[in-house]
Amino acid sequence: MNCSNYNKVLHLLAGITLGYLMFGCKAPKPSCDAYSYVEGYKYCIEGRKVVKGDTIEAIAFTDSYSMACDSIYYYNSDSSIQSLLEPYNVYEN
Repeated sequence: MNCSNYNKVLHLLAGITLGYLMFGCKAPKPSCDAYSYVEGYKYCIEGRKVVKGDTIEAIAFTDSYSMACDSIYYYNSDSSIQSLLEPYNVYEN
């Protein structure tokens, strides 16, 4: 193999590696399982929340909640009402 072909193969492998690192590695989605050490709450709710115009994944711990057509409402620790959007999952601790 001459030097020119070796450089082409090397650049190709470097491009594949960089592409994998940039687009193939994703952070794991947060879940209630990751927060199993949180005690004192009856429910763990996984859902979505709109923050500054962007929809993000969210996790909430609460003792009570109510459901509506496309969202779920719960009381935060400061007694404020919060909501999570569909799709959401409710787990009992």
